[in-house]
Amino acid sequence: MRWIISIILALALVAGLWWFEQRRQAELVPRPDPAAEERPLQPAPRYPLPSPEREPEVSGAIEPAGDDVEAVAEADTPPDAELEEATPLPALTNSDEAALATLSELLGAPFVERWVKPDFVIPRAVAVVHSLDGPAPALRTRPLQALDTDPVAIGSAASDARLWTAANADRYDELVETLEALQARRAAAIYARYHPLFQQAWEELGEAEPWFNDRLIDVVDHLLATPEVGLPFEVLPYEGRLHFADESLQDQSWGHKLLIRMGPAHRASVLSWLEDFRRAVIRQGGDSTDRPSSPP
Repeated sequence: MRWIISIILALALVAGLWWFEQRRQAELVPRPDPAAEERPLQPAPRYPLPSPEREPEVSGAIEPAGDDVEAVAEADTPPDAELEEATPLPALTNSDEAALATLSELLGAPFVERWVKPDFVIPRAVAVVHSLDGPAPALRTRPLQALDTDPVAIGSAASDARLWTAANADRYDELVETLEALQARRAAAIYARYHPLFQQAWEELGEAEPWFNDRLIDVVDHLLATPEVGLPFEVLPYEGRLHFADESLQDQSWGHKLLIRMGPAHRASVLSWLEDFRRAVIRQGGDSTDRPSSPP
């Protein structure tokens, strides 16, 4: 009888130890998050940008000494890294001061004071980029002040139609000349530096496209497909504004219509700059892909 009891006790002891070990292993393995399983996977960005706050990788290679250190540092510096060592980015809610200071350095303080609205600088920029391939947003939401001159449209008593003349191009002179003076390569480097804030502002819009930089490139491609329209062209008064008499032009996005109103010369200048900017932004991500021949 004693040996039977001994066997039972031994089996109970083994079973207890096995149960304890299984429970211990289960506690070490994290349980899957049901919410994470239901959450759809986010697609990778088509046009990725490096994070400006990324920590440098540490390798086991022997560090060069003396003059070789400077040579290696220069070789590792990307061609678009024109900015000095960057300070940490501010929070998006406190980014206006830094954004305005950077714009003043790029474009000049008088231009920024005249044209750039001083609040919600980055969120306004994100929203207006998103709108450029659709209908025009409300003036109060745009990042730039409105033009302070009225458009020139020549009409006659015989017809409601008026002519949008070449004189209207003068209204855009300061904006286009300032853009032409700004190196697209430098603008792309600064945009990449502030990209985390642009991405955060984009996420707060709640749009389906997960990556702002992908959206930016798509919008630039849309603008690069702006139709060529010569001056003058006919416009019609409508609810206090001037609409294109040609319905195919009136149905264009407001980004296209803005470039058409600038006139052929200004339109060509802006599109040339956008082409360079697009190329520079993509190179910030380590890619040299040229723009597609058929914009989306």
